[in-house]
Amino acid sequence: MKGLSIAALAAVVSGLSYESKFQAWMEEHGMDFSPAEWAHRFENFIVNDQFIEAHNSKGDSSFVLGHNMYSHLSFAEFKKRYTGLRISNSYIAERLKRSQVYVKSKDYSALPAAIDWVEKGAVTPVKNQGMCGSCWAFSTTGSIEGAAFVASNKLVSLSEQELVDCDHNGDMGCNGGLMDHAFKWIEDHEGLCKEEDYTYHANVSTCAKSKCQPATKVTGFVDVTANDEEELRAAVAQQPVSVAIEADQPEFQFYKSGVFDKACGTKLDHGVLVVGYGKENGKKFWKVKNSWGEKWGDAGFIYLTRETGTEQGQCGIAMVPSYPLASVISDDVAEKPVEKTVVNLQEETAVAVQEEPIVTVNAGTSVVIVQCGDLQSELATFHNLTVTPQHPTRGKPIHFLGDGVIKADFDSAHLNIAVKLGGQLIYSHYGSVCGKTHIPLPLGLGHIEVTGLNCPVKAGNFDNLQVSLNLPKIAPEGNYEVYLTSEHGEGDSKQTVFCVQVKLDLDDESENAQVDNEINELMAIS
Repeated sequence: MKGLSIAALAAVVSGLSYESKFQAWMEEHGMDFSPAEWAHRFENFIVNDQFIEAHNSKGDSSFVLGHNMYSHLSFAEFKKRYTGLRISNSYIAERLKRSQVYVKSKDYSALPAAIDWVEKGAVTPVKNQGMCGSCWAFSTTGSIEGAAFVASNKLVSLSEQELVDCDHNGDMGCNGGLMDHAFKWIEDHEGLCKEEDYTYHANVSTCAKSKCQPATKVTGFVDVTANDEEELRAAVAQQPVSVAIEADQPEFQFYKSGVFDKACGTKLDHGVLVVGYGKENGKKFWKVKNSWGEKWGDAGFIYLTRETGTEQGQCGIAMVPSYPLASVISDDVAEKPVEKTVVNLQEETAVAVQEEPIVTVNAGTSVVIVQCGDLQSELATFHNLTVTPQHPTRGKPIHFLGDGVIKADFDSAHLNIAVKLGGQLIYSHYGSVCGKTHIPLPLGLGHIEVTGLNCPVKAGNFDNLQVSLNLPKIAPEGNYEVYLTSEHGEGDSKQTVFCVQVKLDLDDESENAQVDNEINELMAIS
């Protein structure tokens, strides 16, 4: 009887302790429950508290758990409310198939040992998706916010609610979606509005896109090579990247700090944003921004183990990464149509070098620049075409400059830029030849700056047509070809303004003799 009395007393004391702890938690998080619900939430809290204490007391992992605003939910409730990625096996299979044609970055040794886009100012404060399966929308806006910052040096918080309400491109509001679908929808609908102009309320409502102006535009997106953490690292070195993970483990609900090293699966169910990578206490990690509020995790972030030894990465983080090509729309161009970018690594470029090109070279350089096409019918004739520096290298801007004469007036014209590496098309951009344009390249290959013609264009001399190609040090070495083709008009009235081809030998081991071979090859067809 004495032992039973002590056990009963211990149970009472324990119950009172839990109740006091639960009451303090309710006050901290502003929670209040009806008498009917209180007992259920209290029971969940006790189970969760015991789970947290059991994990932390073991001390055999590199991360710790802690209470947060989700401590009253069972894991089943939490998972249902706060994930929301919808991804099919067929989509993953298609991504793996496409990965076979991607050009890898190769020189991973040139990548920075660590990077944090939060410190660089490219990441907005952590947001909270609430009880809505809209993680896909938050991952989407986060990567666009980062891409636009890299392109425009402006950080603009974007509207997840616009995606939840309006994007029906395979996405289903609070019932899940996919980042690639959202990128495509934004590209097709002239951009995305600011968060302050289309505020989030964690449920689906009538689309109100017409009531706000787009703040950023998306001109394409890139699917990073699947199941390759080094390729993911190369992409993250350039900008924040959208990824999908499996968050289907109770430890995710109560993650507090440290490098998450628990084995987890690859049944992708949650969209997040990789904002950096590094190493802490000997453990390599990915820094990941979540959408469960600042009171979850490490101020809203989680650090997932990097280089786990599996090709999919921790919780499948390397399976389907992608990032957009985006920029901020300035106030004076906010209502102009969005230029379209096509990223297709399998098609061959339609631009062909015609007979009798004008070849402009300087002996001993590693570049060749050619005016191609039918010079008699083209509206522009170049007097000078130059490339600087004479020996271009990765990591420094390469400038293509041209001046000449325009034969006839025209209001505007399209500009197609095609970039090939080793004979394979890796990028194509379709935009305007007028004014200035910033164009991010896919696969972390840098960006292109175009200073185009002053439109409307009048017949007569022109100068200062400039295209600057910025390839980072991590870009693959090899023989690059850049085609610049401008056309005016549509259909039967279409007329070529100009065609220019540039060949760049960016092989670290190349010698001038190899450059001479490239020059002779072009001279042979002139």
